Amino acid sequence: MRMFTHYALQTPAAKPLNDWLDKAGPVSALMQTARELAVLEAEVLSLLPRGLQDGIAVAGVKQDSRGIGQGQGERTLLLLAAHGAAAARVRQVVPTLLGRLQQRGSQITAIRVRVQPDVGRKSDWDTGPVERPKVARMSATGLSSIDQLARELPDSPLRDALNTLLSHHR
Repeated sequence: MRMFTHYALQTPAAKPLNDWLDKAGPVSALMQTARELAVLEAEVLSLLPRGLQDGIAVAGVKQDSRGIGQGQGERTLLLLAAHGAAAARVRQVVPTLLGRLQQRGSQITAIRVRVQPDVGRKSDWDTGPVERPKVARMSATGLSSIDQLARELPDSPLRDALNTLLSHHR
């Protein structure tokens, strides 16, 4: 009995994709940059307080060639924050973060923080529309008390505000 073997099974074992990416000209430079950014991001996240790590991502490193003749080139790290509060908090710790990165041997000379809402790490899936909380209704006793107060007040912005409040709860 003769056994047939499929031609695909006769080929040598496939090489890992990373081997090809490391050897392919411009792609290898891109892979090297991606690896450096991944290492830098891991380092930055390890230095940030735990509550900030989910809302921050490393966008890149900008090389400023001005002053390169004097042996100084500025390397600016760009961090993206998921919201303004995270950006403000990270800006507070930028001097400390920069100092720690430089102590670890990083060539970063400045850090910039920008807000980009799609950065949140734990919000990869669309959660759908936000449900509005149900409006709490005021009790009858509270409404009557506010109504009595509004009638006793002279014509003023406070009286107008109380009447508006009452109209929303009736």
